[in-house]
Amino acid sequence: MWKSLADWLLTFLNMARELQEHRTTIRRLEERLRDTEEALKLIAQEVRHARELDSVQREKLLLQLERELTRQKMLPQSRRATEEKWPKPSRQPKAP
Repeated sequence: MWKSLADWLLTFLNMARELQEHRTTIRRLEERLRDTEEALKLIAQEVRHARELDSVQREKLLLQLERELTRQKMLPQSRRATEEKWPKPSRQPKAP
């Protein structure tokens, strides 16, 4: 009977120790999970910010392209107007 009681007591103490170890492990895992969640939130925020910057950059490049295209369209018209005001001298073939 004493041996059985001692076995029960030993089993109880082992289970209590294991329970404490498991609780400690769970606390550590919960802390790591919170850290991971925080890191993911920061990464998501950085991704959103990068997308916004990319969007702004694309918009700036598009505006530059539109400006350049407009300038290119205006350029031939300006040349024609200049040619009408200042006709090019005609080239005379050289005599042999």
